[in-house]
Amino acid sequence: MEYIIAFKTTNRAIQAERCLLEQKIAVGVAPLPSQIKAGCGICLRIKPNEIEIAVRVLSDNSIEGIELYSRKKEEGKYFYSREEIK
Repeated sequence: MEYIIAFKTTNRAIQAERCLLEQKIAVGVAPLPSQIKAGCGICLRIKPNEIEIAVRVLSDNSIEGIELYSRKKEEGKYFYSREEIK
């Protein structure tokens, strides 16, 4: 499993990536999956063991308007579920 963070604007996605990389958090930039109908078209992929700190870093840096999704693979297909940001 991994997490997907979607953003309302591309600018916020770029700011978020920069903040996370500065904190040495592994992040992958990817096109927003077609199953997710929110966001600017770019998302960040975060591993489960780093999602808590990633969300905290984004909050501390006033990066708002994000949506969090979990991604699970079942029978060769990916499924996305919206998660509450804590």
